[in-house]
Amino acid sequence: MAFGFRAGGFFPDSVAAAAIGLALLLVLRVTSAPRPFAGLSVPLAVAGGALALYAAWTLASSSWSDAVGRALLEYDRALLYLLAFLVMGAAGREELRVRWLVRGLAAGVVVVCAAGLVTRVLPDVWTVAPTVANDRLSFPVSYWNALGLLAAIGVILCAALTSDLREAAAVRVAAAAALPVVAVALLFTFSRGAIGMGVVGLAVLLVVARPRALLSGLLVAVPTVAIAVMAAYDAELLAGSRPTGPAAVDQGHTVALVVIACVVAAAIGRAVLLRLDARVAEWRAPAWLGGRRRVVGVVVVVATVAVAAVAIAGSSDALHRQYDRFVSGDAVSAGEDQRARLTNVGNNGRIEPWRVALDTFADHPVRGAGAGTFPLRWERERPVVFQVEDAHSLYMEVPAELGLVGLVLLILAIVVILGGFLVRARGPDRVVHGALFAAGTTWFLHAGIDWDWEMPVVTLWFFAAGGMVLAARPSGGRALAPVGRILIALSVLLVAAIPAQILLTEGALDESREAFARGDCPAAIDRGLDAIGLLASRADPYVIVGYCDVRIGLARLGVRALEKAVERDPANWETHYGLALARGAAGLDPRGAAGRALRRNPRERLALDLVRRFDTEDPRTWRRRALRARLPSD
Repeated sequence: MAFGFRAGGFFPDSVAAAAIGLALLLVLRVTSAPRPFAGLSVPLAVAGGALALYAAWTLASSSWSDAVGRALLEYDRALLYLLAFLVMGAAGREELRVRWLVRGLAAGVVVVCAAGLVTRVLPDVWTVAPTVANDRLSFPVSYWNALGLLAAIGVILCAALTSDLREAAAVRVAAAAALPVVAVALLFTFSRGAIGMGVVGLAVLLVVARPRALLSGLLVAVPTVAIAVMAAYDAELLAGSRPTGPAAVDQGHTVALVVIACVVAAAIGRAVLLRLDARVAEWRAPAWLGGRRRVVGVVVVVATVAVAAVAIAGSSDALHRQYDRFVSGDAVSAGEDQRARLTNVGNNGRIEPWRVALDTFADHPVRGAGAGTFPLRWERERPVVFQVEDAHSLYMEVPAELGLVGLVLLILAIVVILGGFLVRARGPDRVVHGALFAAGTTWFLHAGIDWDWEMPVVTLWFFAAGGMVLAARPSGGRALAPVGRILIALSVLLVAAIPAQILLTEGALDESREAFARGDCPAAIDRGLDAIGLLASRADPYVIVGYCDVRIGLARLGVRALEKAVERDPANWETHYGLALARGAAGLDPRGAAGRALRRNPRERLALDLVRRFDTEDPRTWRRRALRARLPSD
């Protein structure tokens, strides 16, 4: 859960560092264990092979997108998930390890959610930076929907742990005590998708895992969670744009006291009901409830609930109205009472990115437009002004960028992992594996409506758990020869070279950006050139160096630097915009570059203004206006 305190692992340096760490762990196992892949199984090989091919296809897509730097960053993320899968699967499956994985994951989620909740209800104790959006809880993950999904997964895992008779008594009590904290954190994200998918996940948990201590868990969890969530919901000032004002702080203190009381009550109540667990453990289901009859009964119950839900939803006219609201409506704006989101069915701007992604897929159905290129297509074709970096759907963005090939490979890996969770959800350890299947289903569904793939904090666990569960039980067999182990270790180190380059480059880039922001162009150029020396395929350092060259009066050098930036990211309007500024400052005709920038982002006001500024034949005017123009980063 370290990603939980590093912006969810969204930024390249976090992804690269984690990938390097996992690669080194894999090398250590390969070189030290006589049988480093004792867990190898057919399902593990199928899912791992599909994921490896997906990562390779991601990297290969740079050859037809002409954006190597973008493909490298996307490849690095796919490699991270692959390495987590391999590291956890290599040692083999042991039920105790799976159980500890679930416990550790639940504990990590609770820590992250508790930290976020403290900043909301006790801002005088833990204050977050003013740059963090405060109308919806996002700290420490940095994105409210990702924190919401993480909390929903935490609710599912804690519900499973507190209802599992095979769990230690202390774990059952601790899981029950954690539920009010995680549930209130989930509420304060006001993430409709996470809440909805969490409900689906809980239903899946009940059907698949069928925990025998469910009665005890429900008797404690339902009232304590309900009281805590109701108290949080009633604190209307914590759902607005000023949750740290004096009156809001008072409400936060009240909510904190209620949550603490619910935590204590849940712990005490669950401890008391451990005696009930002992009686349940002695109970055996009658024969008529066993086998296929139980499966049929579950199906009948689920079908009945579904039919009732449709009936309650009302007439077809009502359903049509809800559909129309989803397609045309938006969610609540920032600054308003975010509680209104929970009853708002607007799409919150997702429909248009989905349409652009589908159009891109239609243009490149087999291989896609190239990894990391969706935002470029969006800038060129967006029907609305707002900017997005992702399509807000894994199953829309992957076919747009990587075509049918990429989508099939990724879905194959995901489906095999989910299948592995489901197959293992039987026998005495069914609750643990059922919890993984329910949490995995929640992630799988939510990834279809948000950019969870780009947030390792909510995705890495899925592939790590998948590797462990799909692995075979370690057994005897032939050991791998030392030469073979060395060759495999060298191959892994070779694969880790790209994350290492990205990590070092990102460090130099960050320092270059900071120096540029404070006006220290010599330092910005120096660190920018270091970044270029480490990884010359990215456009970013060339842009910074080019702008600095212009600032210090070396406009011709700036032109050359920005021409190289355009070569490395030709579909990006910002590189053409920068080239236009550099050419104008050098007294060269900037109109062609300015026009290309506008064609790549027709709704960008800066690009439109630049075309107007340079609509002249006078080089002196070009110089003057280029030096006064705003930069995209301003």
